[in-house]
Amino acid sequence: SEGYESRYGAGRGIRRGGLDFMEEKRIYYVGIDHGNHLMKSTNHVFENGVERLATKPTFSANTLIFEGVFYKIGEKRNSVKDSKLADDDYYLLTLAALAKECQSGSIPNGARVVLGVGLPLKHFATVRKAFVKYLKREQQPVKFRYEDVQYSFTIENVLAFPQCYAAVADKLGDMKGEYLIVDVGSWTIDIMHVKDGVPVESKCETFTESMVSVIQEIKGKSSEKFGKEIPESIIIDYISNANCNYPEKYTRLMDEALEAFVKRVEGILKENGHDTEFANIIYVGGGAKVMAAYGRHSDNISYVTDVRANARGYEYLAGQIA
Repeated sequence: SEGYESRYGAGRGIRRGGLDFMEEKRIYYVGIDHGNHLMKSTNHVFENGVERLATKPTFSANTLIFEGVFYKIGEKRNSVKDSKLADDDYYLLTLAALAKECQSGSIPNGARVVLGVGLPLKHFATVRKAFVKYLKREQQPVKFRYEDVQYSFTIENVLAFPQCYAAVADKLGDMKGEYLIVDVGSWTIDIMHVKDGVPVESKCETFTESMVSVIQEIKGKSSEKFGKEIPESIIIDYISNANCNYPEKYTRLMDEALEAFVKRVEGILKENGHDTEFANIIYVGGGAKVMAAYGRHSDNISYVTDVRANARGYEYLAGQIA
């Protein structure tokens, strides 16, 4: 496919079972961000819902078949879990992400892959090994069907990195002086202090303020004030596309809640001793658009608003280690 050839270089050799001999030997690096709301890979973003079905569904769209069981993937958001390792949901979401990357031509079916994944700064040291083991199952290759196509991938390795760091990994060499990388995620806020391009581990912090909490707050206030919840899909659409044409009473409520959220985030930085006037601040993650739309603007503040930035960073870092 033109997609993966342009990304990794064209493979040439003897055809064996649908893959060139050189393609069979090649390792493909795939970055996946296992979010508490959205799954992100280099080319795809989808909700993290996993619904087990008792029977074969009518439509093949979003349907995963693994070990004889039918699942609908990404048609809603799963509730936040205390641990992503509590069940097989994030493993199944990983398979769907691989299938989607294959659909877009980034990797060939049958590929040998190394997964680049991430964890919040606070949990990285304690959860990393278990998360790697969770994703790298003993049975290889892994075979499944997604949207009526049979897939097979060999997960050669899983490399885990701190989120937030990954989002700016390719820019660290240009960071002279003091930087704060603030990852405003769906369930946590990670703050990474960087000095002259080097993360200062003792000053890395994770807080539980989150985009999910402000979305729930908006739904609750809407129900209380108007007797009707603003659907979560509408709130997310409004955050992503601020020019959406929704009734003013609802947009005003959303604006007020999002402005208050931004003030809380900025307050967290100040309360924890971060100088927001002199340090360079880079907001990343799903909440970066909110910070850009409602936050304080100055020359020392910038934004990485691509929600796939961590996934792209995991892939970049995994390739650097090879």
